[in-house]
Amino acid sequence: MRWIKAVTVLATVGLFSGCAHNVQVSSQSGAAEVMSTRVKQDKAYMVFSDNLATAGKDVKPGFACGAHSYPMYIGETLENSLSKTVEAAFPQAVRNGGAIPAAGDGLVFKFDLSEFDPRIRFTPGFFVPTADANVDIAIHARVSDKGGRELIATTFRGQGHSSQDGSCGVGADALAEAGKKAIANAMENFVDKVINTGVLDTVTTTAASK
Repeated sequence: MRWIKAVTVLATVGLFSGCAHNVQVSSQSGAAEVMSTRVKQDKAYMVFSDNLATAGKDVKPGFACGAHSYPMYIGETLENSLSKTVEAAFPQAVRNGGAIPAAGDGLVFKFDLSEFDPRIRFTPGFFVPTADANVDIAIHARVSDKGGRELIATTFRGQGHSSQDGSCGVGADALAEAGKKAIANAMENFVDKVINTGVLDTVTTTAASK
């Protein structure tokens, strides 16, 4: 009975005080995961697809706090996180927006967003409800050499979870923390699957010897 009453109260509060709570997610770097032997002075370009640059969703909870929404736009955060991570291995890396560079004088990292799935739900607690947030991210990366030949094509993922106690507004904090963890996890996986593989070492070494 107490559980039912708590749900009813929370839903009523959400109904009459609903509003949008912007979710601010900080950028993360996978630089710490880059092996020192993988750091190269070769030029590199980073290209971001439109769906990554504008990545975002208006997250809706379930019945509890149903009148509230949580706009969560992470495009710029993803770009910054990926840039910091690539720059750790290629200090001369250049952001090239959404355009493929025509110069042909460096590696090209192309990033596309495959999945962005933020979720939140509220469960009643003894004194205050708990917001449980989960965020799943998947990014497709393709790396090409100076001649346009594809060297690596892979998808790396990140997952994050956070629980915060409080009223409906605390959902933004839970989503922000879950998003931060998901991006950090994704950057670590990107380094593991792309930077630290050694495939790019072979290409840059060959280019330097010519």
